[in-house]
Amino acid sequence: MRNGNDQKPMTLAAQTVAEAMLGLMKARGIDYLFANAGTDFPAIIEAYARVSQSGLALPTPIIVPHENAAVSMAHGYYLGSGRMQAAMVHVTVGLANSLCALLNAKRENVPIFFGAGRTPITESGDASSRDVSIHWGQEMFDQAGMLREAVVWDYELRTGCQIETVVDRAMALAQGDPGGPIYLGMPRETLGAPLNGLQTTGKTRIAPARETGVDQAAIEEVAAILSDAKRPLIVTSRSGREPAAVKALADFAEAAAIPVIEYRANYLNLPSEHPMQAGFDFGPDFADVDAILVLETPAPWLPARHDWPQHAPVIQMGADPLAADIPIRGFPADITIKCRPSQALPALQKAFERATATRKSEVAARRSALTKAHEAARAKRRTALLGGDQAPATMSPAWVSACLDRVKGPDAIIVNEIGCIRPVMQFSTPGTFFGPSNAGGLGWGLPASMGVKLAQPDRLVVCTLGDGSYMFANPVACHQAAAAHKIATLTIVFNNRRWNAVKTATASVYPTGHAMRANQMPMTALDPSPAFHDIVRACGGYGEEVSDPLELPKALERALAQVAAGTPALLNVLTEH
Repeated sequence: MRNGNDQKPMTLAAQTVAEAMLGLMKARGIDYLFANAGTDFPAIIEAYARVSQSGLALPTPIIVPHENAAVSMAHGYYLGSGRMQAAMVHVTVGLANSLCALLNAKRENVPIFFGAGRTPITESGDASSRDVSIHWGQEMFDQAGMLREAVVWDYELRTGCQIETVVDRAMALAQGDPGGPIYLGMPRETLGAPLNGLQTTGKTRIAPARETGVDQAAIEEVAAILSDAKRPLIVTSRSGREPAAVKALADFAEAAAIPVIEYRANYLNLPSEHPMQAGFDFGPDFADVDAILVLETPAPWLPARHDWPQHAPVIQMGADPLAADIPIRGFPADITIKCRPSQALPALQKAFERATATRKSEVAARRSALTKAHEAARAKRRTALLGGDQAPATMSPAWVSACLDRVKGPDAIIVNEIGCIRPVMQFSTPGTFFGPSNAGGLGWGLPASMGVKLAQPDRLVVCTLGDGSYMFANPVACHQAAAAHKIATLTIVFNNRRWNAVKTATASVYPTGHAMRANQMPMTALDPSPAFHDIVRACGGYGEEVSDPLELPKALERALAQVAAGTPALLNVLTEH
């Protein structure tokens, strides 16, 4: 048994609370601080300026000129590395600009050590007291109130003697199950307060609380239900956030001969060519399913839109299977198992095999039939989307996706925000596909791809996104940061010059309404479209507009050559729908 008291203490040669906090964060494994500085940062800036004298190891600062981009980069770095990072912004206004990115991270349980300065508490009497007029205008009664539902813990730093407890508790809660971003408020006086060094433990004494076991009785019950079912189904959107769960799901689904629907998937949950990969949406046979296993999926189907099997038993499994932070969620959960799928699925596979020991031929026959059916269905979907292997007459998102798929290689990482079409692409390795958060905060994809690239500098990282999402990403800020920090990714803008999601939603609610009969649906057009390729050029990158489907493959080659040479590249692809 590990004895925490046996750890050797370490001393950080910190002269201020800011130095101690940054030094401890680095010692605990935070490598980068994605920052957007303000008048609350003097002690932070002084800590970095004094590094040559202090000898302190601090997180590497990454300056990002917009807060949404800074937090999204920290989000992306975690996706690419599995390591929690930090972001810090300027008081209330910076916090407000960060909120969209924090909502995305919270819904995806992505740990981020997020902090914001606080307007100086004192009006005089301290070197850090208020000294500009905004220090009155930016103060709030409850600064953390605006983000409390977007984090898993919030606190305001009071004194330097708290540093170790605050940092260790914050990181443990962020990295536990289900996890997510934390918030720490930091008054300017507190950050600048003098400190005569900080003695701390060599490693944290507060470990994250994670699901490490399996309820075997519940597993046996689930195995009995699935083994008795004739048409069972697995639904998942983000079990692949845990890389080990991809293989666990692949092994179980094939052994049990159970189809898997990756509904609104924002991770690679199952290899594209897996025999039980049944697509990304529900067909008319969904109503005939007689047992459903839901894995790590906050909204497994749409009750108002899908004809779903209301009498089938439903098993909800995941680190937060009932999505406790969503105010109302009425999906059935006849059996609920709080676990990590990577641990539960192997146990379920063994239990299922025991339950079907006398019916192996029956399972094998179902596996054979489903394998053929899924292969045929994948080919049919591809044909419906592409019409063949030749270039279409007009540019389509499916054609752009297929062309990208031909050149990306199996090791490339795609960060997708309402861009590429997965049914025409191949993914086989965990961590090669990431999609947008269930929170739907636009502007995530571009900065997240930059964070992924920072974590995986030797791999090709491609961001695919719509024109609306690109504009939401504060592209000038993103491209400037990419140039400043030498982050070379390929960005492909699927530019259809409209809010397609808004048009689709209106058509769903008013299928025969006036908006559908209008020549142009109100409030959906994004014309005239900016020359997005010129924006990246203005920031030192490579940009090109493409409208001819025949020219796209060559344009991709040119852009990839630029990325390989270390230059960020963007293709502004004009699609027809």
